[in-house]
Amino acid sequence: KCLAIEEKVLGEDHITTATSYNNIGLLMKGMGELDDALVLYKKCLAIREKVLGEDHIDTATSYNNIGSLMHDMGKLDDALVLFKKCLAIQEKVLGEDIL
Repeated sequence: KCLAIEEKVLGEDHITTATSYNNIGLLMKGMGELDDALVLYKKCLAIREKVLGEDHIDTATSYNNIGSLMHDMGKLDDALVLFKKCLAIQEKVLGEDIL
């Protein structure tokens, strides 16, 4: 219900809506609905890339979330690519010494 309100009031491309897509995706992943989770995680990522940019820590988190999901789906090569993308953004934004 919250997501429907956010989509209507804030729009589908709002960062708050992206967070709801992510949170529902996390729940779907926990329920074993991996394909549905992937759709939601990708929606979240698309918004974060558009609104925050590719080199934002929240965008990195989306890459990490999708990577984790790919791991759970047995798509290890895809997961590795996404984890590396996440790490590269984290190193760029936070610095290698922080990690």
